[in-house]
Amino acid sequence: MKPTKMLTIAGSDVLAGGGIQADLATFNEYGYFGLSAITSIVTVTPDDFTIHPVPIAILAAQLDAIFAIDDIAGVKVGLLPTVAHVKLVAKYLKEYASHLPVIIDPVMAFKETNTTNVNELVKAIQTELLPLATITTPNLVEAELLSGRTIKTAADMTEAARIMQQMGAKSVVVKGGKRLAGQEAVDVLVAADGLKTFKTEKVANAYNNGAGCTFSSAIASQLAAGATTAHAVSDAKAFVYEGIKHGVPLNDALPVGNVWQAARRLSEEQ
Repeated sequence: MKPTKMLTIAGSDVLAGGGIQADLATFNEYGYFGLSAITSIVTVTPDDFTIHPVPIAILAAQLDAIFAIDDIAGVKVGLLPTVAHVKLVAKYLKEYASHLPVIIDPVMAFKETNTTNVNELVKAIQTELLPLATITTPNLVEAELLSGRTIKTAADMTEAARIMQQMGAKSVVVKGGKRLAGQEAVDVLVAADGLKTFKTEKVANAYNNGAGCTFSSAIASQLAAGATTAHAVSDAKAFVYEGIKHGVPLNDALPVGNVWQAARRLSEEQ
């Protein structure tokens, strides 16, 4: 058996709940062999959160090496810490991945990022990445930044998704998560064939580090296998739900724990 290859272009999470660690673990659960290009290294301690960008020349060298491989089935793009990183990745996607499903997870909302840098990053994602996206998967904060719309309701999520679709993304799923009021976690998908809403009960724990990364890489895995967008989103939501429900605690000093990508498979095997 020869596994198909998937690529993640994202940051490295020292806690291994999110970033390329989550992507590779998710690819493995869906039967793929994961390749990775690291854009940054994220370090997290109880009193600090820091993004260490990988130099542009080193990211380019990684992408040159990876795209020398000609049997990649799909690409997931996560944290790109600067405008220069966004533009470089967009250049490689246009040249090497135009025939592949490309999933853009527009990770950019961080406490140490100032307003000027956020605005520049938003514009770069809007103009460089969204037109290349088979689907983009913003959370509420990212969707507000990209659409320029305040989001309080599912109807607001739909409108924001449509704005991002007009920017060039083929499909957009806005994730309500814990930020949207109510007892359910609501996601809204706007695709070429219409609007769909997905709901699960909210999980009453804090093991959600990596939920967004896992969600987008689960969608990428299924689109690469030929699944419809609606099916990919629905199954990815169920996959993440099990990962949060059976998540991994870290220690008492950290307020969150990790999504566990193996949770669904192992619970089904019991």
